[in-house]
Amino acid sequence: MKKLFVVSLALVLAACFASATLASASDVVEPFPAAGDAYCSATNGCGNLPAGGMTAYMWTTGDYIQSPIFVTGQSSINSLSYDFFVNDVLGGGNNETVGYFVNGTEIGSITVLDCNYCGQDMEFSGTFTFGSIGEQGGGYQLEMILQNTIPGGGGSIAFDDGGSATLSGGAGTTPEPGSIVLFGSGLLGLAGMLRRKINL
Repeated sequence: MKKLFVVSLALVLAACFASATLASASDVVEPFPAAGDAYCSATNGCGNLPAGGMTAYMWTTGDYIQSPIFVTGQSSINSLSYDFFVNDVLGGGNNETVGYFVNGTEIGSITVLDCNYCGQDMEFSGTFTFGSIGEQGGGYQLEMILQNTIPGGGGSIAFDDGGSATLSGGAGTTPEPGSIVLFGSGLLGLAGMLRRKINL
């Protein structure tokens, strides 16, 4: 009887901790590009993305937009989903490749296509998967950097406010409400078992 109680106790505790681990937050959504983000254009200078607006126009290798460091509670990430808009004024057969970086590591790129100087906002969305990237400086910094220079007269691009990025794959350090409920129910079950054992 004592052996059965010990085994039951071990199983309840294992289930509690496994449930809490499985329900840990692993997806965190952050605004990027978004109002306040720093940007630099070699031709049009540096600044911060205005609310409801867009960056200065960019067309030179190394022009960028950069987020602050996001403290997400994730020890590492291996996937990032993005959704943002670029104001596209490219023409003359010119495309612009934009590298997407997390903590200085390139995780993928997007290509803004020649739209014959249309000046329209183009939406980009998708997911990058990559080798695990750990937090630096307490979190994660996102950056998009132009990878090629558009020749004179070939147009430009600008990043719009209102983008988002979902960082995934890291173990959350703060349990979700579901984890707390599962853990609490496990403790109640354990208390019931102990009470029955004492009454026997």
